[in-house]
Amino acid sequence: MLKSLQGRLSALFFAFVLLVLTSVGATFWGVKTQQNDALIINLAGRQRMLVQLMVRLAIGEQENGGASEMLVDAENTFEQTLTALEHGGSTLYLPDNYVLIPKTNNPEILEALQDVRQSWVEFRTAIDAVDEISTNKFGNSSAIEEIEILSAILARQADVVVQLYEADSTAKLSILRNIQLGFLFFALVLLAGGAWVTRQSVLKPLSELGVAAENLGGNDLETPVQVQGPEEMQRLSQSFDGMRLGLKSAQQDLIDLNDTLEKRVSQRTRELEALNVVTQEITSRLDIQQVLSSVTNKTSELLNGDVSFLCLLDANQPLLKLQTFSGNADAAVDDTTVIKKHDLTDSILNSKRAVVCGIDTCREGCSILSDKYRSSHMAAPLRSNDQIIGALCVGSTSTQRFGGESTDLLTKLANTAAIALENARLYEQAERIAALEERRRIAADMHDGLGQTFSYLGLMTDQVVELLSNGKNQAALERLHLTRETIEKATGNVRKAINRLMDENPINSDLCDQLQGVAKELSAQHNAMIAWRCETASPCNCPPLVNEQVIHIVREALTNAISHAYPTQIIVQFTKKIMFMSC
Repeated sequence: MLKSLQGRLSALFFAFVLLVLTSVGATFWGVKTQQNDALIINLAGRQRMLVQLMVRLAIGEQENGGASEMLVDAENTFEQTLTALEHGGSTLYLPDNYVLIPKTNNPEILEALQDVRQSWVEFRTAIDAVDEISTNKFGNSSAIEEIEILSAILARQADVVVQLYEADSTAKLSILRNIQLGFLFFALVLLAGGAWVTRQSVLKPLSELGVAAENLGGNDLETPVQVQGPEEMQRLSQSFDGMRLGLKSAQQDLIDLNDTLEKRVSQRTRELEALNVVTQEITSRLDIQQVLSSVTNKTSELLNGDVSFLCLLDANQPLLKLQTFSGNADAAVDDTTVIKKHDLTDSILNSKRAVVCGIDTCREGCSILSDKYRSSHMAAPLRSNDQIIGALCVGSTSTQRFGGESTDLLTKLANTAAIALENARLYEQAERIAALEERRRIAADMHDGLGQTFSYLGLMTDQVVELLSNGKNQAALERLHLTRETIEKATGNVRKAINRLMDENPINSDLCDQLQGVAKELSAQHNAMIAWRCETASPCNCPPLVNEQVIHIVREALTNAISHAYPTQIIVQFTKKIMFMSC
């Protein structure tokens, strides 16, 4: 019990309460004893007054004659009080008030009371003798003298009894004082014991725990927390030590986690760098078949897989068709996979990330993959503009080859592959559109240039034939010279067109200058008066395609005007207009 702080404090509290109760009890006992002693001293002192009263009454009876009731009452009171003092009992203290007197155990007081008893017997005999004495004065004087002598003896003996009772009361007071001093001493001892217990059981352990807490705050997790003291402090010390061990374990876990995290970050950085290189390499390829082959090769390389293949979704049927694979020739057992509702193939295509499978699961997920490579395999959907276009799969003959990080990497590769495929498709589409546009432009050039020139040459040939048939050889010869000049100009235009087609980086020039050149060219070619007016001071730099379209339009318009309108003057005016739009 005293091993715990609660037990020790409870023991101190119980001892203190017991000491207080004992002190209060001793005080009450001393007060009660003092009251009894005072009563007894009063009664013993009253015995002396009764002796004096009885002497006066006895002498007065002899002088006045007759019995005195007061004398009898005094005798009875003295006898009753003396008996109570000797043996204990009740006696009259005040009129109609009796008090109980305890028997004394003091031998001196008992001996003094016996002396009083003997003297009282003689004194009472003397008083009784006075009542029997006749009126003879001589006999009466000797009896009275004897009473006075005996009363003096009895009075002294009563004084001795009173002094003995006072001495006994004083001794009791000394005992009570010594008891109070003892209580004070024990109270001081309890106070000192409480201070020692408080220091040893509370202050010292708390100070040691404070030092331990400072050590923990200073990251000292090696020093054990061992505090001696009561059970509560030991449990608190064990809790602190458990916290120290927990912090030490957590610190070690953080160190290990930091090392692992650094390794994972380093590995992830290498993977991201490799993925970036792969992404750049894949996206730099514009041929679809090259993109597909590059995707499967890089997937096997980055994920350390034995085989990887890429399937594209059929546009007309729920089929996945094998496009390309990387690995052994026995990796693929089929070239198509039928997509069924609620099977794993459908789940993979509807998933937002790669799905990891094993030999006993997902067997229908990659049915193109042979069983040899299904020990551990993954599949990720190819998404382009929130549309599924296919799936990218990787397999291995080893079990549990791929984990959570592999799924992230395969998902990123699938997304990159989808973007690369979409870019390749867009590039092919752009090439087809560009080829069609170029064919249309060449056709327009031929229509505007060679077509018009051939029409003019046909017209000139007809005129030459007509002139020759009419015998106008000189005029026919002039038409032939014009025809020859037109053919040379057409040849020059064709060469210019060929040079423009061969030029991969055409130089952007001012549209105003180009149109002025066209006006001068047609004016010299057809001997037409073409006036050029430019109302803009700043250059007009437009995209080459726009410049080309404007030049074709102006050339066609001027050619039609010269050929069909037979104008005397053509005015070409260039004006730059600014259009404002407001919302």
